[in-house]
Amino acid sequence: MLALLASLASTAWAESPYADLQVSVHAGLIQPVLLRGFNAAADVRYKRLVLTYSHGEGLDLTRTPGVLPEAQRDAGVRVRMPWTTGFGVGAQVVDELQVLVDFKAHRFEVDTGLDPASYTTLTVGAEVGYRLFVWEGLFVHPVVRFWPNVWTSQPAGFALETEAGAFRHDPLSQGVGGLFGNVLLGWAFDVEGKRDTFTLIQGRR
Repeated sequence: MLALLASLASTAWAESPYADLQVSVHAGLIQPVLLRGFNAAADVRYKRLVLTYSHGEGLDLTRTPGVLPEAQRDAGVRVRMPWTTGFGVGAQVVDELQVLVDFKAHRFEVDTGLDPASYTTLTVGAEVGYRLFVWEGLFVHPVVRFWPNVWTSQPAGFALETEAGAFRHDPLSQGVGGLFGNVLLGWAFDVEGKRDTFTLIQGRR
């Protein structure tokens, strides 16, 4: 991970053919379509350097394939993520291909109807994505992420009481073993200016 950060740092300050400063906003499509929640993010790009912050809320993981063990799901265990938040730093490597290192915190709420519980996980991982511009500043951005857990407030897991019996619940990872994808939809603005005066340019030129 340190080697990746060092490589991205050297790339970020390399000469870039793009606008010196660009701001973009985007939202993930997987969250409202599959998880009945939302996620929104903002990116700042300076030359090839990419800084991003994202925040999601109200994600329902109960029916997401591969997340919750089938026995727990069949017993009525419900898992929600009331919030997930964090930032990333990386570089625009070539064309619109970007590589990031992401630092995220995730809150989980587990409920059986008898035995509610909650815990937090921290992830540090990598992200690779490519922005496809559709019209002006409108873009579609498929991404692949690997966010393994590096810390959890319940490292040993805990017992859940359900009407079907007791189950051991271990802290969940993001996606399947930390690996998952998403499709982002957003708008990018080039920023032009000198010294302290800046102008937002609608879309990319």
